[in-house]
Formats: sequence, C-alpha cells, structure tokens
Amino acid sequence: MKKFRKSAAILILVLLIGTLAGCGKAESGEEAKVIKVGLTGTIYEDIWAPIVEEFAEEGITIELVQFSDFSLPNQALDSGDIDLNAFQHHAYFNSDVESNGYDITPIGDTFVIAMNIYSDRISDVSELKDGDKVGIPNDASNGGRAIKLLESAGLITLKESAGSNPEISDIENYNVKIELVEANAADLCTLLPDLSAAVINGNYALDYGIDPQEDAIFFENDYEDDSYFCLIAARSDEADNEIYQRIVEAFQSETTKEIFKDEFKGFFVPAWEE
Repeated sequence: MKKFRKSAAILILVLLIGTLAGCGKAESGEEAKVIKVGLTGTIYEDIWAPIVEEFAEEGITIELVQFSDFSLPNQALDSGDIDLNAFQHHAYFNSDVESNGYDITPIGDTFVIAMNIYSDRISDVSELKDGDKVGIPNDASNGGRAIKLLESAGLITLKESAGSNPEISDIENYNVKIELVEANAADLCTLLPDLSAAVINGNYALDYGIDPQEDAIFFENDYEDDSYFCLIAARSDEADNEIYQRIVEAFQSETTKEIFKDEFKGFFVPAWEE
C-alpha cells in the first residue's frame, strides 16, 4: 500500500510539473510575438509609444526599427526582415512597388504631414531671385510633390501634359530662374545652410528641430486625393492578419489624434478622417 501511495504521489508530481511547464510555454514561447515595424524618423516613436504599450500588456512586442533612407523599409518588408512599415505616402508606395515589384500592400491610412518650403536666409518665397539654389528630394514621388509645391508657390510653371507626379523635365517655365538641387530627402535639412531654400518633408523637419509653423516660408495645404496620405503596409499575403489589423485600429484612435494635436501642434492630420 505504501509503495502504491508513493508511486501515485510521484505520478501526480510529474503531471503537475508537466502542466506548469505547458503553461510557461504558452505564455512565453509559442504565444509570444514580436512585430517589427519600420519607421524613418525618431519622431514617429512618440506616436507609436501608446500602441507599443497597449500590445505589450497582452504579450505582443512591437519593435520599432529605424531606417535612415526611404529606399530601405519597403525592401525590408518585402524580404521579411520586418513585418510592417509606416513611413510613406501612397504616391511613394505606388512608385516604389511599380519600380521594384514588391509584393506588399497598404492596410490602413495614418496621417498627412505637410511638405513645406524652408529657408535660413529669407522669410518669404517672393524673396527668391535668379540664380538661387533650391533643394528638392531626389526620389520620384517626393520630388514630384516638391515640384508641384514650387508651382503652387509661383516659382515655376508646369507643362499641361505634366501628370500628378511631375519631373523636372515637366517644367515649362521658371518664373524665377532658380537652380534645383536634388538630394536625399533625409539630407535636405543639413544642406539648408548652403541653399537659398529647400522643400523638406515634415517628418525630417520635425526630427531636425525645425518648427514647421514658425520656420516655413511657404506651406503645402492642398490635397486633391490620397496621394500624400501616409499608410501602414504589410506583405500582401498577410494583409488580413488579425494582429496587424488591430495595430491599424490602435493607430487610428483618439489617443493618436491627441498626440498629433499636443506634441506636433496639429501639423499631423489624421488621414483616416479625410
């Protein structure tokens, strides 16, 4: 009888250990998830912080991965190095996917952030004169957006045949004979002291410490479509992933809108409400 009781006790102990081990695996093993999200600017981390915290409470780690160049996050997403990215607008996305054949897709809009004209030398675009150098991004979609902004500012006139994403060759007339200097979008802030003016993406301006409301000499404020609405992208075969969709919902929230208003002076506009 004692031998039986001892054997039974050992069996119960083994079963208990097995059960506890199984629970541990469920909580920190198979169920543990890491979602890598590609960004291009540390300012975005403030926007993502509440989302990271929210998902951490249920054991999902959202890892924010910074890229220094616009050309990298889509490549990293397509290759599987990251799971989502949130750095680009639709015009850039469409151009990059068409050029590189990436199998990725937008799963939700995030915000609109203006691309303005900045200068360390003048306070108004009317002060630009012949021979002045003006910097613009050298990638296709942001370059086209910058060229359209220069037309809005009255500095150039585009050909009637110019499409929604014009190139320098689409300029019909320089109303002020400025010299356009193409450079990586991320570098234009550092080049600004050597230029008369530059067209700079808002995220880089903010990241560099430029106040878009105080320092811009001309503002972008006209959006005909969703071309410049920023987005969250995923690989196409994972577009319906439940966690990814919940991340989009968490981004498109009142909390995010409050961050836009309080930390970024309303410079970011919720694209999902436009």
